[in-house]
Amino acid sequence: MLLDINHAQRRKAISLTPLIDVVFILLLFFMLTSTFTQWQQINLLTPAESDNQTPVLRVIKLESNNGLVSFEGRKLNSSNKKLLTAFIAEDSKATYIITVAKGIKTQAAVSLLDNLKQSGASQVSLAGVMP
Repeated sequence: MLLDINHAQRRKAISLTPLIDVVFILLLFFMLTSTFTQWQQINLLTPAESDNQTPVLRVIKLESNNGLVSFEGRKLNSSNKKLLTAFIAEDSKATYIITVAKGIKTQAAVSLLDNLKQSGASQVSLAGVMP
């Protein structure tokens, strides 16, 4: 005679594979539906309440990678510190706006910006590529 003993049934473990699939699908969904925007900030010069003068803007165009710049019909090399300092001394409170020609390397623009600051320009801004 066989003895029939009912053993307690063992619970089956929950498989984690479907859970991992759902997590990856959610991750993929959020990655594809989210947008990454680039916030850009533009500094605007606003005159003080007591200041009735309009700010002087001087546009400098960087024309070559070796530092050739043009402004107000004049051309000079930005590595020439004496000429650059004399140019800035004409109006040191002016805002100098740097524009660059197409094909100019970023390092050339940064070097010009640095040279202007070292020559005494208090406010320098980089405008971008101009035709």
